[in-house]
Amino acid sequence: MDYQFVPMTREYARTIVEGWKYGGESSIYDYSNEADHMLDPAAWEAGILAVLDEAGELVGEVSIEFLDESDQYTEYGEFGDSALISSREMWIGFGMRPDLVGRKLGPGFVRACVRHAVRCYGYRGEYVRLGVATFNRRAIKAYERAGFEVYDQARGLIAGREYDSVYMRRRLQAE
Repeated sequence: MDYQFVPMTREYARTIVEGWKYGGESSIYDYSNEADHMLDPAAWEAGILAVLDEAGELVGEVSIEFLDESDQYTEYGEFGDSALISSREMWIGFGMRPDLVGRKLGPGFVRACVRHAVRCYGYRGEYVRLGVATFNRRAIKAYERAGFEVYDQARGLIAGREYDSVYMRRRLQAE
């Protein structure tokens, strides 16, 4: 599937926050849990993109952040500084429309998002990284099929609750 990456808009953000519900244990990933961030236009400028399919339908979102060696995220105002970005590590997050989850679209979606993020920001780091709760086996499998591997474990906050999580990374070659 070919994807289009477009700036997040209020309409897309509201659709995601109000309509994307994952249910069960995965409800921690419901966007209503992070509505303030998802509905913030400053966050859109700092790396939250809407992902559309070939028909122009909203099918996902991708969030891109950069972390320095002291674990500080790039501030919104600094996001366009290519010299700063090249000295930082890319972290990426994904969300797929709930009705598409479990249909084996994940690995292709993840690969497309990584390719776009690397190209869009001229990223030349060695790895792209992400974090995911350990109970989310389906996502971990999709990430592994997209070339990510687990390199660390942690306990982290998701939707205000603590969960065991893994950190995964994908070594970049010529993207």
